[in-house]
Amino acid sequence: MTPIEFEEHCKALLMNAGWDARTTAGSGDQGADVVCEAKGRRLVIQCKYYNQPVGNAAVQEVVGARLFYTAHLAAVVSNAPFTKSAQELAKKSDVALLHHTKLTMWAK
Repeated sequence: MTPIEFEEHCKALLMNAGWDARTTAGSGDQGADVVCEAKGRRLVIQCKYYNQPVGNAAVQEVVGARLFYTAHLAAVVSNAPFTKSAQELAKKSDVALLHHTKLTMWAK
C-alpha cells in the first residue's frame, strides 16, 4: 500500500462509519489528509503509513489542521505505533492517536 492508498483507505473507513469524508490535495493541505463531517462535527485526520514509529511532527501537523479547518476533533491514524513524545503531545493537545484497525470503531 502506498501512502496515498492509505489515505483513501482511511477515508473509506470513515465513510463506512457514517462520515462525509474527502481527502485533501497532496500539497497545501495544512496538515490534514482527510477532512470529514457528521452530525455537525468536523474531524481532521493526518494519515501516516510508516515502517517506524510516528513522532511529534504528525501531531503538530494535525493540531494546525484542526485550527485551519475549524474542526472539533483531530486524529493521527497509522499502521505503526507512536513514540512516547507523540503520545505526550497528543494527550496535551486532545488529539487521538489510532491504529487504522481501530478507526471505524472510534469514529462511530
